[in-house]
Amino acid sequence: MISDFVLIDTDTAPTEEDPRNPGKRTLLLLSREDAGGGVVRISHWPSGFTESIRNMANNGHRHYHNSVNERHYVLGGDWTALYWPDPEGGPVATRLTRHHYLENPPKALHGINRSMGPETGTKFLVWTSGPGTDVHEPEAATESFDVEFEGPVPPEVDGIPILFNAQDRPWQPHPQQDGWLVKPLSAEQDGLPPVTLVNIPAGSRAPVDVAAPEGATVKRWLFVISGDLALDVRGQDGVTPATLRENGFLAWRDGAAVRAGEGALTDGGCVAICIGHVLGSNAASAA
Repeated sequence: MISDFVLIDTDTAPTEEDPRNPGKRTLLLLSREDAGGGVVRISHWPSGFTESIRNMANNGHRHYHNSVNERHYVLGGDWTALYWPDPEGGPVATRLTRHHYLENPPKALHGINRSMGPETGTKFLVWTSGPGTDVHEPEAATESFDVEFEGPVPPEVDGIPILFNAQDRPWQPHPQQDGWLVKPLSAEQDGLPPVTLVNIPAGSRAPVDVAAPEGATVKRWLFVISGDLALDVRGQDGVTPATLRENGFLAWRDGAAVRAGEGALTDGGCVAICIGHVLGSNAASAA
């Protein structure tokens, strides 16, 4: 029987080298079966890219995705992203560091250049609405399309990327929990639930009750950016405590709910990326 939830300490879980792209290491958090055809993973890129990507981006590389949304949160290191706000103009380079949020919706042109590879390597939290965004995936042949680095852009490539440092966004009062704060990063779109940073003060004992929606696709999960978090997962397996620290991941499936336990939710305070919810007192709080 499949477990009600997925709980991973990503600091201790082993990563695997991508055999299609040696030098890149990944940690799978949610499989395609759980993620509705997409994936949730942590990607570790080496300094200066991998050899395969260096060769591809020797004179610059840009592409777009036909139908899949691709989201990232930078957990560490650096990455220089290229975008074309003016399709007839040159690229705009943005250096991403920890706490940058990056989203490439369908038809959004984006790229890289070998000369702008990561200086220290990059650690991304990545989640997608479908397969084919990685150039080494078989589905990339029908999902990701290269565009000459210089020259005209196809007229259908009109998506607008979302790119900013989350630290620059203001905190707002939580819609349900007194004393908590939220920071919306992206609305629901293209088959992916909304993305929100949730800030929980130390010692909070607020009521939490977030049920997973019906269906095989996992649409409720969280990742602890800093601090600690203690929850109960209640489902067919009964009640299971879930204790997380920085870089901890928790997802729960249809039939399960995350709720507050008997003690404090956090001893020292917590900031978490919440997908499809804001750790409110019922699942409808961020549907």
